[in-house]
Amino acid sequence: MVDILETVPDIARGLFKGDQTQFWNEMAEHLNALGPPMRSGTTWKRVWFDYKCAVKKKLRANKTSLLATGGGPFNQKVLNEVEEQVANLTNLHATLEGNSARSFGTTHDTLDKNNNSSCEQEHMLIELPNEGEIQQQTATQAQPRKKRIKRKNTEEVLRQNRELLDLMRQNIEAQKEATVALKEATVTFKAATEQLIQNIHRN
Repeated sequence: MVDILETVPDIARGLFKGDQTQFWNEMAEHLNALGPPMRSGTTWKRVWFDYKCAVKKKLRANKTSLLATGGGPFNQKVLNEVEEQVANLTNLHATLEGNSARSFGTTHDTLDKNNNSSCEQEHMLIELPNEGEIQQQTATQAQPRKKRIKRKNTEEVLRQNRELLDLMRQNIEAQKEATVALKEATVTFKAATEQLIQNIHRN
């Protein structure tokens, strides 16, 4: 998912304002092809925002730890390779640095609250699908039903055709048998006729 989103940074960062339905449906098709879990495009979109928000919270916690005073244990949380990739893709490092500069003197609780509110706002944006997504979901839901009906009708036609072919084969075999029997009867009748003629000549 992250590798694909790197090709469309505006969508990854939530800056793209157009219809994203086709993109996320294609993303779902690609990810679902890799195996479970199987999700819709809208759900995969929510997964991305959840993960991006989790990385943002992790970076925020690290920033809060650095700003803390009075000593205490080192609470830095190391980002794994994918999380670091997400942070670079969405420019989270620069974003948090900018927030810290503007929020000098602000309490850590307030920073966390602002961070959580930002994540909640992103969730609100993706919870309500646009008209294009609704139409696409409706078409997607209806499509399997149409395919099942079409497949069922096709199988019924094939079954009827097979039965018709079987009947035709049976008729052909019966005609062959009748032809052979007719030939045998003709030969027998011819032989009997010749024998009768010979008997007449003798008499």
